[in-house]
Amino acid sequence: MRPVLPTLPGLPVRRRPPRRRPAGRREELLPLTGTPVEVVTDDGARLHVEVDEVDRPAADAPAATVVLCHGYALSADCWHFQRLALRGRHRLVLPDLRGHGRSTRGPGGPVSVARLADDLGRVLDAVAPEGPLVLVGHSLGGMTVMELAARRPDLLVRTTGAALVATSAGGLAAVDHGLPLLGHHLVHWAELALDRAGGRYDVLERSRRVGADLEQRLVRHWSFAGPVAPELVRLSARMMAQTPVDVIADLLPAFATLDERGALAGLAGRPVLVVAAERDLMTPAAHGREIADALPEAEHVLVRGAGHLVMLEHPGVVTARLERLLARAADASGPPAAAHEVVVPLTGRGRRGRG
Repeated sequence: MRPVLPTLPGLPVRRRPPRRRPAGRREELLPLTGTPVEVVTDDGARLHVEVDEVDRPAADAPAATVVLCHGYALSADCWHFQRLALRGRHRLVLPDLRGHGRSTRGPGGPVSVARLADDLGRVLDAVAPEGPLVLVGHSLGGMTVMELAARRPDLLVRTTGAALVATSAGGLAAVDHGLPLLGHHLVHWAELALDRAGGRYDVLERSRRVGADLEQRLVRHWSFAGPVAPELVRLSARMMAQTPVDVIADLLPAFATLDERGALAGLAGRPVLVVAAERDLMTPAAHGREIADALPEAEHVLVRGAGHLVMLEHPGVVTARLERLLARAADASGPPAAAHEVVVPLTGRGRRGRG
């Protein structure tokens, strides 16, 4: 299905044909599984991690470990298409962050970006104790990667590349989430509602189940910018519904005070990919540009007409750029990446322009 393109100078406006409703419910995405590993943190949280080994490992050097960190209220399943394309050729590590997916929350205080970074370091100590690392993070996962760069210089030494996808280094308190004049208040009201629940998260969980249909509609609005297959909406809604309310409550106010700008210096001097989505309502595209400006050698890609879950909405674009990053990380002598580029996803053929 062809996406609807924004009206841009020099580009024709493509009209989307009427959507035909399928005769029956479409199949869900087949889940991908690897070797499960459970990593126990210092406070007792149990982190679910999956490892996909390379089919034919090189005898002379350890394979680089590609770490795929998911975003807020998601799970490792959000990397479905990238995992499908990379597995077997690269060693992949996919953790479910604390309180997300199949990982437990743990008893030790609120969930924070710093806590998630410490958890990620513990995961890498367990499943990738040696060899080069390529760190990939979407949204909250990108923030976790940035924080890890500041907290674990020993791991940073082994990091040969990083990708920051639809994420932010700070300034999220000013984001209106696509609702001018209301967005800031919406977040504040959500925080008040969670606070007034007084720990009765079971009541809120039941309310979420009753409003499952509404939740899918909200997921479609805030996660995708254009029409996508129904199974992608259901996958995204399912991941979000599986995230406990208390974890959402812990992290929501933390975004307002997030500031990882100082941590970006640790990623300088190595291949970095920054992917921003033009119509991202959660971490606006300007935040990706800010990250790229702080890392002059980074490859910055703006995906036209894309929403926050760009790796699901336009998987081919994200996967191709990750492939380029991995090639650069393996061969530092390769040609430098373009500083700023705009990609217009199209079916069959595409147009690109410099940003």
